[in-house]
Amino acid sequence: MTREDFCDAAFNELQPIEREEASVELVAGDILGGKVEYQTSNEWKIVVFSDGDVWDYVRAMTPPTREHFEIWPEQEKDDCEGFREILTYHPLAAQLKTTWGFLS
Repeated sequence: MTREDFCDAAFNELQPIEREEASVELVAGDILGGKVEYQTSNEWKIVVFSDGDVWDYVRAMTPPTREHFEIWPEQEKDDCEGFREILTYHPLAAQLKTTWGFLS
């Protein structure tokens, strides 16, 4: 899987969650601060950074194949537009509480 394939697949995983065709389950972390890990019904792992119960950014996504792509690569040459789009993704406001378990 290339970086571009990964980014396409990651966004394709977020869309069914927004349409409520897939679900997420909190598996680790505290929404009041720090890394919060979710497992999707399609076997993706999504790590979100929460800043005091505020969705800050997507820290990592891991597909069911467990291939690893560093969304914040250490070297600029390994960065791509898709990674920046994943970092800035925010769920629909109405779903922050009902789907993702944030308090506000």
